[in-house]
Amino acid sequence: MMVRRVLSKVGLTVQGRGIDVEAIFDTGATRSFVNLQLAEKLGYVRYDRPREVLLATKDKKASMVGELIARVTILGYELPLSHVFGVIEALNHDTIIGMDMMEPYEILVDAKEGKVSFKRFPPTIEII
Repeated sequence: MMVRRVLSKVGLTVQGRGIDVEAIFDTGATRSFVNLQLAEKLGYVRYDRPREVLLATKDKKASMVGELIARVTILGYELPLSHVFGVIEALNHDTIIGMDMMEPYEILVDAKEGKVSFKRFPPTIEII
């Protein structure tokens, strides 16, 4: 089976507070997430009630408790738009970068080499 995820360092910045984390770039994830502990360090908007989300693993559900809006730096390049991350309680990793970020910026995941790259550098995004 083809590995669909690769680890890489990314920077997240919320209102001037920045942190470098290890992120999983997961081509099987439709959107991006951060764990609750990281979100609490950076500041996030908590929902009135948690929302249940399905994870890619069989019969696994998670509790999404809020949203974090952050500037994102990948491979030393700050992406031009801020990004919304779902905040997941008990997420095993700091951050999951999903297709909602990989697709528009054409981020390539090389599972064989274990690294990520941009199809074009600097990455651009087309807003239509």
